[in-house]
Amino acid sequence: MVLWIKTLGFIFSRLDTSLLEQIVHLLAKLFFVFPSRRKETLTSNLRYAFPEWSNSKVRRVARISTERMLEMGFFSLTYPFMGKERWRKSVQYSAETEQRLTEFRRSKAPVLFLLPHFSLFETLATSPNFRPFGGKKLGAIFRPNRNPQLDQWIESARNSTGLVTFSRKEGLLKAKSFLKDGNWLVVLFDQNAGDRGVLDLFFDRLVSYTTLPDSLVRSTGAKPVFIFPKRRKFFVTELRILELPLIDNKTPTQKAHQLLEEVLKNDLDGCPEWLWSHNKWNVLSRCKERFNILSRKSNLTSDQLCKIIRNRDFYIRMPNWLGDVIMAIPIIRAMRAGRPDAKFTLVCKKEFIPLLKSIELADVFLGLPQKNLLYFYNFKKAVKTTPENYFLFTNSWRGDLEAFISGSPQRFGMLMPKKKRPFLTHYFDPCSKTKLDLLCSHQTKVWEKMANRFGLRENVLKKPIHFDGTKRINSKIGIVAGSSNSPEKRWLPENWIKLIQKLTDFRKDLTFNLYGTDQDKAFTQPISNSLKSDRVFDHAGKTSLSKLAEELASCSLVIGNDTGSMHLANMVGSPVFVLFGPTNLKKTKPYFEAQQILIESPESNNINSLKPEVVYQTVISRL
Repeated sequence: MVLWIKTLGFIFSRLDTSLLEQIVHLLAKLFFVFPSRRKETLTSNLRYAFPEWSNSKVRRVARISTERMLEMGFFSLTYPFMGKERWRKSVQYSAETEQRLTEFRRSKAPVLFLLPHFSLFETLATSPNFRPFGGKKLGAIFRPNRNPQLDQWIESARNSTGLVTFSRKEGLLKAKSFLKDGNWLVVLFDQNAGDRGVLDLFFDRLVSYTTLPDSLVRSTGAKPVFIFPKRRKFFVTELRILELPLIDNKTPTQKAHQLLEEVLKNDLDGCPEWLWSHNKWNVLSRCKERFNILSRKSNLTSDQLCKIIRNRDFYIRMPNWLGDVIMAIPIIRAMRAGRPDAKFTLVCKKEFIPLLKSIELADVFLGLPQKNLLYFYNFKKAVKTTPENYFLFTNSWRGDLEAFISGSPQRFGMLMPKKKRPFLTHYFDPCSKTKLDLLCSHQTKVWEKMANRFGLRENVLKKPIHFDGTKRINSKIGIVAGSSNSPEKRWLPENWIKLIQKLTDFRKDLTFNLYGTDQDKAFTQPISNSLKSDRVFDHAGKTSLSKLAEELASCSLVIGNDTGSMHLANMVGSPVFVLFGPTNLKKTKPYFEAQQILIESPESNNINSLKPEVVYQTVISRL
């Protein structure tokens, strides 16, 4: 491969630059013909940084930026075969820049140049005028490639220009000594330092950058200077030098990023020679750190954290049953607190959306399409962005395939015993990793452990959610007699009739409000018809989920089976009396910190073994 690269570079060096420019222009056009992840990154970065730009301008600048990226590659291939005269002409110097360089040479003090990733940054290595002279040398720190042979050739080419190179992996101590000797050193700084970087904001968006320049300035006393090569024509740049006044306790790297942002914003085309096609904001991308930024080293103030714009696409697939949706809410609230930069999209049944919107649980809500032969086609059409990750509360094949179709590169879920999930990229195994007893652990706690596996460190709070303007009425009792997903959890209508009659005799001011879905009318109507009282009101099938939440919040207490509405009542802070039969109390009891009385039937598989007298005595002891 190295021999092929050398041959190609030699051929290019013998071609006229105008011909090379035409080749670059043609390749850039071809690049935009086919879809690619890099093209998507390029256009999305420009749209975010310059939201006022039209789509046509974004496309035009994106094409120019692609040309600059290709020009960079051509120059890197060609310059080892150029003569010194072409090297000299590759960089232009204004009188002001020449004066600044002369001042640096006369001071004989070490200078650390912070160079952003502009396409023709290599021109500074080749230019014989960008040197300290007087027995001093110019050096540069570089990041090695994965191919040792290619690295050796690149290093040899750079050394042939008189540049002293230091590997970022092995040569940092030598680079520090080099600076202390009064030499000049160039550091190419970028915005993707990974786990070792420090978090900060760039274009109001989280970045991770290295603190290496700050360490070198502290340990050597070098003067930090911001430079960049402004492109003038093909293979030709003009050196720009900007001071780094260290004010407001800003580090050299922080100040350099501020200057870079100003340079990009002040250019009419956003400096397309800056490599917009690189994912500069790719921070916290490892699956183990996805849902937390606060554990990382950071220069962010508390005010900045509050002002971060949510712009990274995180998708969450919600459960299919109301009770599970309510039990998942504390996890999502913790996730949003841990990633204030993420725009969360909740994928769920359409009937859940008004309720989840009313409690401001996410930024975007994506309703699942109707189940038919075109289900997955319609789902793909509804997904407007490619999520960075997709967290699934569901354990179904359908949810996993939805995540795969979304195009998300990271798909997180739970691995259940004897159930394979091939569409997931990463999973949480509760049995092997944490040895959780799934039968004795609350569902929210199990999901919390799964979220911890993917970086969640925020506390999962139990504080109820209160609806503004809703007052609790002391005499209002809520009754939840149905259960949409499990008939075995339903207490028979005659039991409810006996309980309500006893409570009616106990207090004459009590009113009883029956809640449920259309399907629950088969259980609520026999109750209301039998009692025929002006103190019993049947609301089954008459309330949306949002309205139901308000109704339950106004009840002084709610009595019901282990069902979604009881979890909803608990979420809004109403005291609940929950009747348990075949379901696992430890796993599905209400989670929020509001008064809850759990009444188990004597026969665990038969809720109707629970007598109305027992429930009545329990309720009046609390009334």
